[in-house]
Amino acid sequence: MASIRKLKKTMHFIASELITDVFFKSLISENDIEVNADKLVMEIAEFTAEHVRRVNHVGGAKNPKEVKKYFKKLYADWNKGVEKLIDKIEKLK
Repeated sequence: MASIRKLKKTMHFIASELITDVFFKSLISENDIEVNADKLVMEIAEFTAEHVRRVNHVGGAKNPKEVKKYFKKLYADWNKGVEKLIDKIEKLK
């Protein structure tokens, strides 16, 4: 298993890239999308904070099988959430 520190750094990096995309899109947009962009940035920040909290509080820390199962679910949830956020960024108008 990769270190928890590296996992959290990766999550923060991905979140910062998503936020950068939102701000870039709001800058180049001809429409006034600042309100929607701000809401999306807050959603990305909350999403990341929730998953970092989940990394910090591993369920079944004594049993390696439970830990592996926990992190597989965490990765799956993270990937689904990031895909949804990317779709929202693409639809931002």
